Amino acid sequence: MVNDIAAGVLACGAVVWLVWRGFCTSPGSFGSWAMFSHIWAYRARLYDVQDGRPVCPWEYELRQDHFNSPDALNSLVRYLDEVHGRRVAGEGVVLMPFDRMRIAVRNGRVVRA
Repeated sequence: MVNDIAAGVLACGAVVWLVWRGFCTSPGSFGSWAMFSHIWAYRARLYDVQDGRPVCPWEYELRQDHFNSPDALNSLVRYLDEVHGRRVAGEGVVLMPFDRMRIAVRNGRVVRA
């Protein structure tokens, strides 16, 4: 009976330790879950500079790309300008591991807002 209780307490302690290490340690350290530690994403509201109509990034992005870096947004803005002739501006947020940053699209570039 005592051995069963000790084994249960030890198992619960190990699970708590793994969850704590997975969610509360810096990415790349031992015990961190690398699958979730380096995800970047952006959410941006873009509009056409000439006529003010909204531009939906999902009409130009690949459908499987849900998480993109600011470099991918910069590439999208450049693609819209060079290929489709649409100058866009807007604002948004970049979601980084354990942080977020406000951004703006101005003069064909993604800048920190």
